[in-house]
Amino acid sequence: LVEHGKRVAKAAKRRILKKHEAAGALDRLTVTTAFDGLAQRGIIIEAVAERLDIKRKVLGSAAEQAGPDAILATNTSSLSVDAIAEGLPHPERVVGMHFFNPVHRMPLVEIIRGTHTCDETVAATAKLALRMGKTPVVVADVAGFLVNRLLGPYLDEAVRMLEQGVDAEELERAARTFGMPMGPLELLDEVGLDIAGHAATSLHEAYGPRMTPSDLVQRMLDAGLTGKKGGAGFYLYAPDPKTGRVKKQGLNPKWDGMIHSTRGTGVGGDQNIVDQLVLAMVNEAALCIEEQVVEGPRELDLATVFGMGFPPFRGGLLKYADRRGLREVLSALHRVHEAPDLKARDNRERFHPAQLIRDLAEREGTFHSSRGASR
Repeated sequence: LVEHGKRVAKAAKRRILKKHEAAGALDRLTVTTAFDGLAQRGIIIEAVAERLDIKRKVLGSAAEQAGPDAILATNTSSLSVDAIAEGLPHPERVVGMHFFNPVHRMPLVEIIRGTHTCDETVAATAKLALRMGKTPVVVADVAGFLVNRLLGPYLDEAVRMLEQGVDAEELERAARTFGMPMGPLELLDEVGLDIAGHAATSLHEAYGPRMTPSDLVQRMLDAGLTGKKGGAGFYLYAPDPKTGRVKKQGLNPKWDGMIHSTRGTGVGGDQNIVDQLVLAMVNEAALCIEEQVVEGPRELDLATVFGMGFPPFRGGLLKYADRRGLREVLSALHRVHEAPDLKARDNRERFHPAQLIRDLAEREGTFHSSRGASR
Protein backbone atom coordinates (compact mmCIF):
# COMPACT_ATOMS: atom_id res chain seq x y z
CA LEU A 1 0.00 0.00 0.00
CA VAL A 2 2.82 2.40 0.90
CA GLU A 3 4.69 1.55 -2.31
CA HIS A 4 1.52 2.06 -4.33
CA GLY A 5 1.07 5.50 -2.77
CA LYS A 6 4.67 6.44 -3.55
CA ARG A 7 4.37 5.39 -7.20
CA VAL A 8 1.08 7.27 -7.65
CA ALA A 9 2.61 10.40 -6.08
CA LYS A 10 5.67 10.07 -8.33
CA ALA A 11 3.48 9.72 -11.42
CA ALA A 12 1.53 12.83 -10.40
CA LYS A 13 4.75 14.78 -9.82
CA ARG A 14 5.98 13.85 -13.29
CA ARG A 15 2.56 14.75 -14.72
CA ILE A 16 2.01 11.22 -15.97
CA LEU A 17 -1.22 11.35 -13.97
CA LYS A 18 -3.35 14.41 -13.39
CA LYS A 19 -4.06 15.30 -9.76
CA HIS A 20 -7.64 14.01 -9.84
CA GLU A 21 -6.46 10.78 -11.52
CA ALA A 22 -3.86 10.25 -8.78
CA ALA A 23 -6.44 10.91 -6.08
CA GLY A 24 -8.85 8.49 -7.76
CA ALA A 25 -6.20 5.79 -7.95
CA LEU A 26 -5.81 5.96 -4.18
CA ASP A 27 -9.51 6.38 -3.40
CA ARG A 28 -10.44 3.25 -5.36
CA LEU A 29 -8.04 1.12 -3.33
CA THR A 30 -9.65 -0.75 -0.45
CA VAL A 31 -7.66 -2.86 2.00
CA THR A 32 -9.24 -5.69 3.98
CA THR A 33 -8.33 -9.02 5.53
CA ALA A 34 -11.68 -10.59 4.65
CA PHE A 35 -13.22 -11.76 1.38
CA ASP A 36 -15.64 -8.84 1.24
CA GLY A 37 -17.20 -7.22 -1.81
CA LEU A 38 -16.39 -9.97 -4.28
CA ALA A 39 -19.94 -10.77 -5.34
CA GLN A 40 -20.08 -7.88 -7.83
CA ARG A 41 -16.56 -8.29 -9.26
CA GLY A 42 -16.10 -9.57 -12.80
CA ILE A 43 -12.43 -10.57 -12.36
CA ILE A 44 -10.63 -11.53 -9.16
CA ILE A 45 -6.80 -11.73 -9.24
CA GLU A 46 -4.83 -13.45 -6.49
CA ALA A 47 -1.15 -12.73 -5.94
CA VAL A 48 -0.33 -14.77 -2.87
CA ALA A 49 2.73 -16.93 -2.20
CA GLU A 50 3.84 -19.24 -5.03
CA ARG A 51 2.56 -22.38 -3.32
CA LEU A 52 -0.08 -24.61 -4.81
CA ASP A 53 -1.89 -25.28 -1.53
CA ILE A 54 -2.13 -21.59 -0.65
CA LYS A 55 -3.34 -20.55 -4.09
CA ARG A 56 -6.01 -23.25 -4.12
CA LYS A 57 -7.19 -22.21 -0.65
CA VAL A 58 -7.36 -18.50 -1.51
CA LEU A 59 -9.12 -19.00 -4.85
CA GLY A 60 -11.47 -21.53 -3.28
CA SER A 61 -12.51 -18.97 -0.66
CA ALA A 62 -12.84 -16.30 -3.35
CA ALA A 63 -15.01 -18.62 -5.47
CA GLU A 64 -17.42 -19.06 -2.56
CA GLN A 65 -17.99 -15.30 -2.39
CA ALA A 66 -17.78 -14.46 -6.10
CA GLY A 67 -20.64 -14.15 -8.54
CA PRO A 68 -21.52 -17.06 -10.86
CA ASP A 69 -19.73 -15.51 -13.85
CA ALA A 70 -16.62 -14.17 -12.10
CA ILE A 71 -13.22 -14.97 -13.57
CA LEU A 72 -10.59 -16.28 -11.13
CA ALA A 73 -7.10 -15.22 -12.24
CA THR A 74 -3.92 -16.47 -10.64
CA ASN A 75 -0.73 -14.41 -10.77
CA THR A 76 1.62 -17.37 -11.01
CA SER A 77 5.09 -17.52 -12.49
CA SER A 78 5.62 -21.27 -12.32
CA LEU A 79 2.58 -23.24 -11.10
CA SER A 80 0.24 -25.03 -13.47
CA VAL A 81 -3.10 -23.32 -13.99
CA ASP A 82 -4.73 -26.74 -14.35
CA ALA A 83 -3.29 -27.79 -10.99
CA ILE A 84 -4.54 -24.59 -9.34
CA ALA A 85 -8.00 -24.99 -10.91
CA GLU A 86 -8.36 -28.60 -9.74
CA GLY A 87 -11.30 -28.84 -7.34
CA LEU A 88 -12.50 -25.28 -8.00
CA PRO A 89 -16.00 -24.72 -9.40
CA HIS A 90 -16.16 -23.70 -13.06
CA PRO A 91 -12.52 -24.39 -14.12
CA GLU A 92 -13.39 -22.77 -17.46
CA ARG A 93 -13.25 -19.42 -15.60
CA VAL A 94 -9.77 -20.01 -14.10
CA VAL A 95 -6.87 -18.38 -15.95
CA GLY A 96 -3.26 -17.37 -15.33
CA MET A 97 -1.98 -13.79 -15.37
CA HIS A 98 1.80 -13.81 -15.13
CA PHE A 99 3.08 -10.29 -14.46
CA PHE A 100 6.82 -9.62 -14.74
CA ASN A 101 8.88 -7.79 -12.13
CA PRO A 102 9.05 -4.92 -11.58
CA VAL A 103 5.34 -4.91 -12.43
CA HIS A 104 5.02 -1.13 -12.79
CA ARG A 105 7.75 -1.13 -15.44
CA MET A 106 7.50 -4.42 -17.33
CA PRO A 107 4.85 -4.23 -20.09
CA LEU A 108 4.25 -7.95 -20.71
CA VAL A 109 1.55 -10.10 -19.14
CA GLU A 110 1.39 -13.79 -20.06
CA ILE A 111 -2.23 -14.93 -20.17
CA ILE A 112 -2.07 -18.65 -19.38
CA ARG A 113 -4.81 -20.78 -20.86
CA GLY A 114 -5.49 -23.94 -18.87
CA THR A 115 -6.95 -27.07 -20.43
CA HIS A 116 -10.46 -26.04 -19.38
CA THR A 117 -10.13 -22.25 -19.70
CA CYS A 118 -12.74 -20.97 -22.15
CA ASP A 119 -12.20 -18.41 -24.91
CA GLU A 120 -14.41 -15.83 -23.19
CA THR A 121 -12.25 -15.98 -20.06
CA VAL A 122 -9.04 -15.57 -22.05
CA ALA A 123 -10.49 -12.62 -24.03
CA ALA A 124 -11.78 -10.83 -20.92
CA THR A 125 -8.47 -11.28 -19.08
CA ALA A 126 -6.47 -10.00 -22.05
CA LYS A 127 -8.81 -7.00 -22.28
CA LEU A 128 -8.16 -6.22 -18.61
CA ALA A 129 -4.40 -6.40 -19.20
CA LEU A 130 -4.78 -3.87 -22.04
CA ARG A 131 -6.78 -1.55 -19.77
CA MET A 132 -3.87 -1.76 -17.31
CA GLY A 133 -1.55 -0.54 -20.05
CA LYS A 134 0.06 -3.96 -20.45
CA THR A 135 0.72 -6.10 -23.51
CA PRO A 136 -0.96 -9.52 -23.19
CA VAL A 137 0.34 -12.64 -24.91
CA VAL A 138 -1.69 -15.85 -24.61
CA VAL A 139 0.37 -18.95 -23.83
CA ALA A 140 -0.28 -22.60 -23.05
CA ASP A 141 -0.12 -24.03 -19.54
CA VAL A 142 3.33 -25.65 -19.82
CA ALA A 143 6.33 -25.54 -17.50
CA GLY A 144 7.95 -22.11 -17.63
CA PHE A 145 5.08 -20.90 -19.82
CA LEU A 146 6.93 -19.02 -22.60
CA VAL A 147 9.39 -16.38 -21.39
CA ASN A 148 10.87 -18.33 -18.48
CA ARG A 149 11.13 -21.43 -20.66
CA LEU A 150 13.25 -19.43 -23.12
CA LEU A 151 15.29 -17.66 -20.44
CA GLY A 152 16.23 -20.91 -18.70
CA PRO A 153 18.70 -22.15 -21.34
CA TYR A 154 20.10 -18.62 -21.83
CA LEU A 155 20.94 -18.18 -18.15
CA ASP A 156 22.24 -21.71 -17.72
CA GLU A 157 24.51 -21.33 -20.75
CA ALA A 158 26.03 -18.23 -19.15
CA VAL A 159 26.86 -20.17 -15.98
CA ARG A 160 28.23 -23.09 -17.95
CA MET A 161 30.46 -20.79 -20.00
CA LEU A 162 32.06 -19.62 -16.76
CA GLU A 163 32.81 -23.26 -16.03
CA GLN A 164 34.25 -23.60 -19.52
CA GLY A 165 36.73 -20.84 -18.75
CA VAL A 166 35.08 -17.84 -20.39
CA ASP A 167 35.96 -14.57 -18.68
CA ALA A 168 32.95 -13.17 -16.79
CA GLU A 169 33.47 -9.61 -17.99
CA GLU A 170 33.83 -10.78 -21.59
CA LEU A 171 30.63 -12.80 -21.24
CA GLU A 172 28.65 -9.87 -19.85
CA ARG A 173 30.03 -7.44 -22.42
CA ALA A 174 29.16 -9.73 -25.33
CA ALA A 175 25.53 -9.95 -24.20
CA ARG A 176 25.24 -6.17 -23.76
CA THR A 177 26.93 -5.53 -27.11
CA PHE A 178 24.37 -7.83 -28.72
CA GLY A 179 21.72 -5.54 -27.26
CA MET A 180 20.57 -7.15 -24.02
CA PRO A 181 19.84 -4.58 -21.27
CA MET A 182 22.25 -6.32 -18.88
CA GLY A 183 24.53 -9.31 -18.85
CA PRO A 184 23.11 -12.75 -17.92
CA LEU A 185 25.08 -12.93 -14.66
CA GLU A 186 23.71 -9.59 -13.53
CA LEU A 187 20.23 -10.74 -14.56
CA LEU A 188 20.60 -13.85 -12.41
CA ASP A 189 21.49 -11.61 -9.47
CA GLU A 190 18.48 -9.39 -10.16
CA VAL A 191 16.10 -12.35 -10.34
CA GLY A 192 17.62 -13.93 -7.23
CA LEU A 193 19.69 -17.11 -7.33
CA ASP A 194 17.12 -18.94 -5.19
CA ILE A 195 14.29 -18.13 -7.61
CA ALA A 196 16.46 -18.89 -10.64
CA GLY A 197 17.53 -22.19 -9.10
CA HIS A 198 13.93 -23.21 -8.39
CA ALA A 199 12.91 -22.32 -11.97
CA ALA A 200 15.82 -24.31 -13.41
CA THR A 201 14.83 -27.38 -11.37
CA SER A 202 11.22 -27.11 -12.58
CA LEU A 203 12.31 -26.85 -16.23
CA HIS A 204 14.61 -29.85 -15.83
CA GLU A 205 11.80 -31.94 -14.33
CA ALA A 206 9.48 -31.00 -17.18
CA TYR A 207 11.77 -31.17 -20.21
CA GLY A 208 14.49 -33.60 -19.27
CA PRO A 209 18.22 -33.68 -20.15
CA ARG A 210 18.36 -30.61 -22.41
CA MET A 211 17.34 -28.47 -19.43
CA THR A 212 19.82 -30.03 -16.99
CA PRO A 213 21.15 -27.06 -15.01
CA SER A 214 24.68 -26.43 -13.85
CA ASP A 215 25.05 -26.97 -10.11
CA LEU A 216 27.17 -23.84 -9.65
CA VAL A 217 24.10 -21.78 -8.67
CA GLN A 218 23.22 -24.32 -5.97
CA ARG A 219 26.77 -24.22 -4.61
CA MET A 220 26.51 -20.44 -4.45
CA LEU A 221 23.21 -20.71 -2.59
CA ASP A 222 24.76 -23.17 -0.15
CA ALA A 223 27.41 -20.53 0.53
CA GLY A 224 24.74 -17.92 1.27
CA LEU A 225 24.95 -16.07 -2.04
CA THR A 226 21.45 -15.13 -3.19
CA GLY A 227 22.12 -12.23 -5.57
CA LYS A 228 21.36 -8.53 -5.32
CA LYS A 229 18.77 -8.85 -2.55
CA GLY A 230 21.36 -10.50 -0.30
CA GLY A 231 24.21 -8.16 -1.19
CA ALA A 232 26.26 -10.78 -3.05
CA GLY A 233 25.86 -13.14 -5.97
CA PHE A 234 27.94 -13.08 -9.12
CA TYR A 235 28.47 -9.42 -8.22
CA LEU A 236 28.83 -7.57 -4.92
CA TYR A 237 26.24 -4.93 -4.00
CA ALA A 238 26.08 -2.08 -1.50
CA PRO A 239 23.77 0.90 -0.85
CA ASP A 240 24.77 4.18 -2.45
CA PRO A 241 25.58 6.57 0.43
CA LYS A 242 23.78 9.45 -1.29
CA THR A 243 20.61 7.80 -2.62
CA GLY A 244 20.41 4.66 -0.52
CA ARG A 245 19.82 2.59 -3.65
CA VAL A 246 21.63 -0.72 -3.87
CA LYS A 247 24.28 -0.58 -6.59
CA LYS A 248 26.59 -3.10 -8.24
CA GLN A 249 30.14 -2.87 -6.85
CA GLY A 250 31.99 -5.31 -9.08
CA LEU A 251 32.40 -9.04 -9.57
CA ASN A 252 32.28 -11.22 -6.48
CA PRO A 253 35.55 -13.24 -6.31
CA LYS A 254 33.96 -15.90 -4.08
CA TRP A 255 32.10 -17.86 -6.77
CA ASP A 256 35.22 -18.39 -8.90
CA GLY A 257 36.59 -20.80 -6.32
CA MET A 258 33.36 -22.83 -6.44
CA ILE A 259 33.90 -24.01 -10.01
CA HIS A 260 34.79 -27.68 -9.59
CA SER A 261 34.69 -28.86 -13.18
CA THR A 262 37.83 -29.05 -15.27
CA ARG A 263 37.91 -25.88 -17.28
CA GLY A 264 38.20 -25.99 -21.03
CA THR A 265 39.66 -23.27 -23.17
CA GLY A 266 36.36 -21.36 -23.23
CA VAL A 267 34.53 -20.51 -26.42
CA GLY A 268 35.83 -16.92 -26.44
CA GLY A 269 34.95 -14.13 -28.84
CA ASP A 270 31.69 -12.17 -28.89
CA GLN A 271 30.09 -14.11 -31.75
CA ASN A 272 30.83 -17.50 -30.20
CA ILE A 273 29.48 -16.33 -26.85
CA VAL A 274 26.34 -14.92 -28.48
CA ASP A 275 25.82 -18.16 -30.42
CA GLN A 276 25.98 -20.24 -27.26
CA LEU A 277 23.65 -17.87 -25.37
CA VAL A 278 21.12 -16.86 -28.00
CA LEU A 279 20.90 -19.99 -30.15
CA ALA A 280 19.94 -21.97 -27.05
CA MET A 281 16.89 -19.69 -26.89
CA VAL A 282 16.22 -19.84 -30.64
CA ASN A 283 16.18 -23.64 -30.59
CA GLU A 284 13.82 -23.72 -27.59
CA ALA A 285 11.62 -21.10 -29.28
CA ALA A 286 11.31 -23.35 -32.34
CA LEU A 287 10.13 -26.16 -30.06
CA CYS A 288 7.58 -23.77 -28.52
CA ILE A 289 6.22 -23.00 -32.00
CA GLU A 290 6.10 -26.72 -32.85
CA GLU A 291 4.18 -27.40 -29.64
CA GLN A 292 1.85 -24.41 -30.16
CA VAL A 293 2.76 -22.91 -26.79
CA VAL A 294 2.03 -19.51 -28.32
CA GLU A 295 -0.07 -18.42 -31.30
CA GLY A 296 2.87 -17.85 -33.62
CA PRO A 297 6.26 -16.19 -34.24
CA ARG A 298 4.95 -12.62 -33.94
CA GLU A 299 3.51 -13.26 -30.51
CA LEU A 300 6.66 -15.04 -29.40
CA ASP A 301 8.84 -12.15 -30.57
CA LEU A 302 6.60 -9.66 -28.79
CA ALA A 303 6.97 -11.63 -25.56
CA THR A 304 10.77 -11.75 -25.85
CA VAL A 305 11.05 -7.99 -26.35
CA PHE A 306 8.53 -6.96 -23.66
CA GLY A 307 9.16 -9.79 -21.19
CA MET A 308 12.91 -10.43 -21.24
CA GLY A 309 14.36 -7.28 -22.80
CA PHE A 310 15.47 -8.92 -26.05
CA PRO A 311 16.81 -6.01 -28.14
CA PRO A 312 13.88 -4.34 -29.94
CA PHE A 313 16.06 -3.30 -32.88
CA ARG A 314 16.52 -7.00 -33.68
CA GLY A 315 12.76 -7.43 -33.94
CA GLY A 316 12.50 -10.29 -31.45
CA LEU A 317 14.14 -13.68 -31.06
CA LEU A 318 12.73 -15.40 -34.16
CA LYS A 319 13.00 -12.28 -36.32
CA TYR A 320 16.70 -12.27 -35.40
CA ALA A 321 16.96 -15.90 -36.54
CA ASP A 322 15.12 -15.10 -39.79
CA ARG A 323 17.40 -12.17 -40.57
CA ARG A 324 20.49 -14.21 -39.83
CA GLY A 325 19.18 -16.92 -42.12
CA LEU A 326 17.99 -20.31 -40.93
CA ARG A 327 20.63 -22.17 -42.91
CA GLU A 328 23.26 -20.21 -40.98
CA VAL A 329 21.37 -20.79 -37.72
CA LEU A 330 21.27 -24.53 -38.46
CA SER A 331 24.98 -24.55 -39.23
CA ALA A 332 25.78 -22.60 -36.05
CA LEU A 333 23.68 -24.98 -33.93
CA HIS A 334 25.60 -27.94 -35.39
CA ARG A 335 28.87 -26.13 -34.70
CA VAL A 336 28.01 -25.48 -31.04
CA HIS A 337 26.60 -29.01 -30.62
CA GLU A 338 29.88 -30.51 -31.82
CA ALA A 339 32.20 -28.12 -29.92
CA PRO A 340 34.79 -30.05 -27.87
CA ASP A 341 33.86 -28.33 -24.60
CA LEU A 342 30.20 -29.31 -25.05
CA LYS A 343 30.55 -32.93 -26.13
CA ALA A 344 30.78 -34.27 -22.60
CA ARG A 345 27.91 -32.14 -21.34
CA ASP A 346 24.78 -33.63 -19.81
CA ASN A 347 22.56 -31.02 -21.53
CA ARG A 348 24.26 -30.90 -24.93
CA GLU A 349 20.98 -31.84 -26.62
CA ARG A 350 19.65 -28.29 -26.17
CA PHE A 351 21.68 -27.47 -29.31
CA HIS A 352 20.34 -30.41 -31.32
CA PRO A 353 18.42 -28.48 -34.01
CA ALA A 354 14.64 -28.54 -33.71
CA GLN A 355 12.85 -30.19 -36.62
CA LEU A 356 11.17 -26.89 -37.55
CA ILE A 357 14.55 -25.23 -38.01
CA ARG A 358 15.72 -28.11 -40.17
CA ASP A 359 12.59 -27.97 -42.32
CA LEU A 360 12.69 -24.19 -42.78
CA ALA A 361 16.41 -24.20 -43.57
CA GLU A 362 15.95 -26.93 -46.18
CA ARG A 363 13.31 -24.94 -48.08
CA GLU A 364 14.96 -21.57 -47.40
CA GLY A 365 11.94 -20.44 -45.41
CA THR A 366 11.62 -18.25 -42.33
CA PHE A 367 9.66 -18.49 -39.09
CA HIS A 368 7.57 -15.48 -40.03
CA SER A 369 6.74 -16.58 -43.56
CA SER A 370 6.07 -20.23 -42.80
CA ARG A 371 2.40 -21.19 -43.02
CA GLY A 372 3.06 -23.97 -40.56
CA ALA A 373 4.54 -21.59 -38.00
CA SER A 374 1.24 -20.43 -36.58
CA ARG A 375 -2.13 -21.95 -35.86
